[in-house]
Amino acid sequence: MHSPHTLRPHLAVARMQIRLSFHYRTRAFSQGVGALLLIALQAALWKAVYSGAGDDTPAGWLSLRQTMVYAATGTIWVLCLPNLGLARQLETKIRDGRITTELLMPMGFFSQWFSAAVGRSLGITALVGLPAAAVGGALLLPFDLSVGYLLQLALTSAIAFVILFNLSYMTGLSAFFIRRVEGLNEVREALLLLLGGSMMPISLYPAPLRDAVVWTPFAHGFYTPLGTLVKDPFVDTHIIVIGIIWSALLTAASALCTRSSLRKLVIAGG
Repeated sequence: MHSPHTLRPHLAVARMQIRLSFHYRTRAFSQGVGALLLIALQAALWKAVYSGAGDDTPAGWLSLRQTMVYAATGTIWVLCLPNLGLARQLETKIRDGRITTELLMPMGFFSQWFSAAVGRSLGITALVGLPAAAVGGALLLPFDLSVGYLLQLALTSAIAFVILFNLSYMTGLSAFFIRRVEGLNEVREALLLLLGGSMMPISLYPAPLRDAVVWTPFAHGFYTPLGTLVKDPFVDTHIIVIGIIWSALLTAASALCTRSSLRKLVIAGG
């Protein structure tokens, strides 16, 4: 009965973030141009790695075409999903005290930041992600876009969003307990870079490392959805289930950290 009233403020927060994304569209477009330049460099790199093999010639698990689609999408993926910006914004608001005004909002603090992250991601996706997908759509045409494939892609993308949001959110929230969070930010980025498969598909890692990495949450922020996109045979139901479990665990951890942090804020305020 109360669900419409409960959802209304969250939708308002999401809509505001979408509008902000379009307001700062010059920055988004400049990031998109930078991403296209990086994609061009990656394409040259992978062509050299595959030593002039044909687009459908496999090297390990994937063909050159699949690997290039993976690399190109991963570059845009970083721009569209929650990243360091969320952690830094949260840290800044904690440091200057603006966080107290957000506690007056008619919604939970954790869900408020989640709604804002959804809105920002939708705005950046509309500005950068969708145009990039349209430009590079020819790369995806050979894929069979079945209903099952699209549903799996939607599921793994949602899992990735939740995991990346929670990692960024908890990093920013740590400002309640430590002086600066730059160190945690750098550790988070390094782990996503090495274990998340943002540089290359995890299925191309050495077998022992590949089998270990999929048990970490970092792999499911990048590799699982991108591997699903290019139909990497290593992404199976077992790996997706691991991602679902991590998304639930990290969401619970974020909720507990929020409760502990806000209790600390009240105590510090007398």
